[in-house]
Amino acid sequence: MKTLAVVILDKFADWEPALLTAGLQSIIGGYTVRWASVDREVKTSMGGLQVAPDMTIAEIPSTADAVIVVGAEGSWRTLSTEDSQQLASILRSFKDAGKPVGGICDGTYFLASAGLLDGRRHTANSFEDIKDLPAYTNPHQYVNTTREAVRDKNLVTASGVGFVDFTFEMLHALGDIPDAVIEQFNQMLR
Repeated sequence: MKTLAVVILDKFADWEPALLTAGLQSIIGGYTVRWASVDREVKTSMGGLQVAPDMTIAEIPSTADAVIVVGAEGSWRTLSTEDSQQLASILRSFKDAGKPVGGICDGTYFLASAGLLDGRRHTANSFEDIKDLPAYTNPHQYVNTTREAVRDKNLVTASGVGFVDFTFEMLHALGDIPDAVIEQFNQMLR
């Protein structure tokens, strides 16, 4: 069984990981989803969904197969320096190992703030949102799109409204799901 780690904060955007996590666990199979956050306290989404994280950020296993960072209302912008550095280090190790790393909505803001978009094409909620972040040094590879996700090697980024495309780009990035299965799942949703 393979593992997708989904990093959430309070007021997370519950729709952003929904298709990916449900698809991997219930339709495609072969994956388990583990939820991570800064602590194990219940996190309440923008839609009122409550999730008890399975682990803290520090407990994300290096053996996980992929990790995604989900948008949250303002939370990524106020994350403590310690938590930011810890998560950035984990995400960098996944990226450097060639494992899929995804950021959607303000999750992409976090990737930009941690310098994790360097050397890769990417998108975000908007260029204005990330362009002045001190660790963001890759504006020439920004792709201006709202509904489409951008995948460059093992990095997948999307705005908050690009969650459907984000799902399919992450499925492709995982590298072990046949195109025919992804297309069948696509046909179910579109």
